Amino acid sequence: MRKAIAYVVFLSMWGCASYDKEFAEILQQEDRRASIQEALKYSIHPSWQVQRRVALALGRLGDPQAAPTLVNMLSSSSPEVRVEAAFALGQLAVPSTYEAILKLLSEEKDLEVRLTLIEALSKVTVDSLPPSSDSTFLALLDDDIPIVRAEAALALGRLAHRNIKLAHWSPKLTPLLQDKGEEVRWRAAYALMRLADSSSATALRSALDDRSARVRMQAARALNGMDDAAALPALAKTASADGDWRVRVNAAAALGKFNFTGEAFSLQSFPLQDNDLHVRIAALRALGEAVERMRKAHANFESESVKTFLLEQLVTPERNGSIHKSWHEKAAAAHALAQLLQREALPFLLPLATETEPHLRAALANALVITESEEALPVLEVLASDPHTMVRLAVLEALPKISARSRRSESALPIYLNALNSGDHVLAALAAQNLAADSTQRYQHAEAIIAAHHKLGASLDAETAQIIFKALADCGNPAAQPLLEAALQTPDKALARAAAEALKQLTGKDYTEHLPKLTAPAQNYSYDEIKSLQSAWAEVRTELGAFEIAFLPEEAPLTVLNFVRLAQKNFFDGQALHRVVPNFVVQTGDPRGDGWGGPGYAIRSEFNRLRYVRGMVGMASAGKDTEGSQWFVTHSDQPHLDGRYTIFARVRKGMDLVDKLQIGHHIVDIKIHH
Repeated sequence: MRKAIAYVVFLSMWGCASYDKEFAEILQQEDRRASIQEALKYSIHPSWQVQRRVALALGRLGDPQAAPTLVNMLSSSSPEVRVEAAFALGQLAVPSTYEAILKLLSEEKDLEVRLTLIEALSKVTVDSLPPSSDSTFLALLDDDIPIVRAEAALALGRLAHRNIKLAHWSPKLTPLLQDKGEEVRWRAAYALMRLADSSSATALRSALDDRSARVRMQAARALNGMDDAAALPALAKTASADGDWRVRVNAAAALGKFNFTGEAFSLQSFPLQDNDLHVRIAALRALGEAVERMRKAHANFESESVKTFLLEQLVTPERNGSIHKSWHEKAAAAHALAQLLQREALPFLLPLATETEPHLRAALANALVITESEEALPVLEVLASDPHTMVRLAVLEALPKISARSRRSESALPIYLNALNSGDHVLAALAAQNLAADSTQRYQHAEAIIAAHHKLGASLDAETAQIIFKALADCGNPAAQPLLEAALQTPDKALARAAAEALKQLTGKDYTEHLPKLTAPAQNYSYDEIKSLQSAWAEVRTELGAFEIAFLPEEAPLTVLNFVRLAQKNFFDGQALHRVVPNFVVQTGDPRGDGWGGPGYAIRSEFNRLRYVRGMVGMASAGKDTEGSQWFVTHSDQPHLDGRYTIFARVRKGMDLVDKLQIGHHIVDIKIHH
């Protein structure tokens, strides 16, 4: 297993006190997103520790001009420097470095460096795969070292995720499902999932019986949607009988992607009575997908058994005291009922408008879209005045989809304008986005969006500002130009860059030269304070119990500092989990509770070589350098997140508790320990 996965690092950042000054300066340059010229001087520092640290920084700064320096650092006598230089090159993904990486991969002796070069090679390849790279990856799949075979398989999965695929990869990956190494098998299954080649279906069905849950869950994902009738009974069995809830979730989700024949379709195929709520939710969603596919394929498709079952899920305790379903199941059932009945589902869905749980009212808005019924518009008009922003946001997302098909599309305009002037920056941003989508009137809407932007002022964060800037660009009204040019002066490169992109769309001119040279730091700190985090950990108390996370300040010092300070201010106390995706992530840290909140500022992304395996703690973001306070824990391996979301901690105790958390559960408090 990779040392990075095992959380072992090549050096302690604080092991050599004589380099504190250099480390502090490099960290400050990262925080300010300074020009790489300030950092390049450290690339020739006599200490390998400093060179290693600056290589990491050059990858984070994201300037392609650093690529030649990083290529030179691959020739360092220190493997610690070479490994960080290789990772940084992968992050920069500059195509011109491809040949240098390929050459060095053929010569490299150090295992960790080889693994990182394999990863980098899969990232810098663009559009198509050169024959030399293809032959290299295929040879690596046969390497004598298991972890090399595993990394090569993952690299092909990465390429396939970017839609770079070759037909002969599946036959080379399929035998790896029988490899002795667990890492090899699950990564091969992951790569086959990304390739979506049905020729591997037989081997993947066999992998559903693998002794490793990591392999079984990836095999279930890989069978998702493959044209393989024999996979249906195998997945149904796995969904109901596997001993790991995460495997059952993946198998249940896969069932929703199949084209059932009438005789093969049965409620019993879905684990709707599972003892795990995650599985039941996944099963309900899959059932909805399945009946929708059958309805579209067979115009006269009806299923009284499915209708009866779903209606039972919607029964409230007041109407039937013997039945009490969680709102999570009711929400999923409402969505599935709309998929089954469309407009005929309306009478059964409307009672959700009076539910006390706001998540259910928001779910109603989402389900109404599926009905494709004009009669849903009056309901959405009522929900548009809901006291909970979560519901109003769901309405703003639903209205464009319904009004576009409706003769009453003009009824949405007052709702958009009210949201635009609500004083809530998220409602305003989504309203602006919807107004800009109106091709007949968006030029005129620009004035209202500009006025709303001025009214919101400093309350805008990077994400909502980006949405408003894009909306103004889409409106095509030059009246927005002064506002966008003023935003270029914002001491936040992410926000200023969004303004520059909007200006380019609006005027056709390149405003890159007008971007700020530095980003203002989001927090003041001393390097001694950063060092004090070396052994810090946190106890996260929830209403279900507590779990512990161990911080990784050597990998993400500013992120750890930000989290610790927020926790010490009791920022997280009482917050709800606003996002839980079965066998993916559990997410919290939003004071709004609707997925759009933050601390009022953004911190820097600190991407590192750690991998998203089970129990890793990462920062949510809306793009590079937009992180704030929202954080998540992964249920299982999620390779597509690697190098794209900052990992700053890992769950060291209580992962079984994390598995039980659902949307709506609350954080009681977070206690920091040193």
